[in-house]
Amino acid sequence: MPTRALLRGLALAVVAVLSAACSTVPTGGNPFAVRGGRGGDALSQPYVRVLAAPPKLKGSPLEIVGGFLAAAASFDDPLRSVARQYLTGEALRGWVPFHPITIYEGSLAMDDPRVDIQQARVTLKGTVLGSLDGDGHYVPSDAAASGETAREFTLVKVQGEWRISSAPPGLWLTQDDFKRAFRSFDLYFPAYQSAGLVADQVRVPINPSEGLAKSLVRKLLIGPTAPLSGAVNSAFRKNVDVNDVFVENDTVVVDFTYGIVDSTLSEINREALSAQLAWTLKPLTESRRIEVRVNGEQFPNGPFIIDPRDYDRFDPDVIAQPQPYYLQQGRLHRLDKDDDNPTVVGVGQVGTRQFTHLAVSNDQAVKVAALERAGGAYVSGINPGSQWERWIEGAHLTPPSWDRYGDLWSVVQQAPRKAQVLRARDATRQIPVSAPGLETSDVTAFRVARDGARVAVIADDGHGEQVLVGSVNRSEWKIQNLRPLVPASEGQQIIDIAWRDADTLLVLTAAKADRVLSTWSVTQGVRLESPKSAAGIESIAAAPDPALIIAGTAGGEIQVWNPQKTQWTTVVKDGADPPAYPLG
Repeated sequence: MPTRALLRGLALAVVAVLSAACSTVPTGGNPFAVRGGRGGDALSQPYVRVLAAPPKLKGSPLEIVGGFLAAAASFDDPLRSVARQYLTGEALRGWVPFHPITIYEGSLAMDDPRVDIQQARVTLKGTVLGSLDGDGHYVPSDAAASGETAREFTLVKVQGEWRISSAPPGLWLTQDDFKRAFRSFDLYFPAYQSAGLVADQVRVPINPSEGLAKSLVRKLLIGPTAPLSGAVNSAFRKNVDVNDVFVENDTVVVDFTYGIVDSTLSEINREALSAQLAWTLKPLTESRRIEVRVNGEQFPNGPFIIDPRDYDRFDPDVIAQPQPYYLQQGRLHRLDKDDDNPTVVGVGQVGTRQFTHLAVSNDQAVKVAALERAGGAYVSGINPGSQWERWIEGAHLTPPSWDRYGDLWSVVQQAPRKAQVLRARDATRQIPVSAPGLETSDVTAFRVARDGARVAVIADDGHGEQVLVGSVNRSEWKIQNLRPLVPASEGQQIIDIAWRDADTLLVLTAAKADRVLSTWSVTQGVRLESPKSAAGIESIAAAPDPALIIAGTAGGEIQVWNPQKTQWTTVVKDGADPPAYPLG
């Protein structure tokens, strides 16, 4: 018998109903965990249950609104039937609890604390932290805006009991409510031409009736979120649904409707679909084998078994053991973490040309690109005798950036507030790429992520420098979905950016006398850790852990960040141009 019960062995908790006798009380509930459920299975993710309570008899307006917010936050009541008991008939017709979802911190205040009135107003005062859009993508509030909010609830007496006659639209969750009701996961979708996978972080609502693994697969079937729309595909066709996900004999069984057969007719699509499932379910399955079934039956023409180890090559981070490179006196050098003497590689200076701002590809035949100081982006192989060729023309180019497909990217500043994105496959021609969100800005950096689907940009549209992130639509050749990651701030200068991994961007900023290096999650839109001091640093380069963060100084030093000593250590003393990792 399939061990479906193991998928739903969940820890229980109870939410205390809000009560207060004063005019201002905090919103939300305080859950406490109690022993319950069965552990031992990776798919059985324990969580805190939020049990909705009906309206308190003779409850005050504050208690009614507080109870309503707590009941609305209960994922154990997916239809919000208990929360609806707090509303009048008129309010019921206008209240849609599922969209939008707003995350806030704040408190309730009653405009008039008298209790002998027939109508009351309670205001939710606080700060909006972020929102969840319709496809599960979390959008933090703009750090440049105040985020303050004041939302009003109107209450009337119904048969002697206070009920809410008007409520703000959508679902309002405290940070604690949000963490209890949603789990953060990465969905994975094939990159262009199925060259690999691209991670797409979403918040998956907890639904005790179906289990977290099934909810996660169902979310995968919906497709990518808006920021990656047009930049990735899915191997699952629209006619596929998931029946169940469970463990049987230490194999994770994913049972789909018959549409899954249509999605696997081609070998390329079957392989991409297998990679999507293996990577998406990895946090829950602990890399167990996965079996795909159809309506409870074995897959046609034999078992469909997925071994996650077979799909390591789809890693969104692309590079396994990256080594940094740098130019010094026109010669290409490679840093080796196990060797104090950098290796001199074959590329050299061509005539009187001088190159800077190195970029390194990840092809089998590694290529390097660099800016010529007089203008233009040049490319060379790294073997002795390789010659430099100009791939992109322009006097005011951003440092070049390779993508996983062998294209070289840069942005030419044609005039103030007039930028053009360019790409080149070889030396024969450069191709303009549409980028409506950048064409009226000053662009100083343009970096394609290693997954080939995302870009990060330093741009100034006249309101100050900011870091934008967006995606590459390769079907239409368009840079799209641009949105701020690091907003403009008075006195802030953004010096450089570098992709750490498929989701993480390093940002070097200067403000007054301080210069710091910050780590940002592109999918969450938030800074992940305290900034590192970066005095004297002019450029940064990074690669996925455990690769070290490296930096260049104005004096030609190369430094590496020592995480144990939490300090920068010099590895090249002088004369070096900014270092680079492959596809960095």
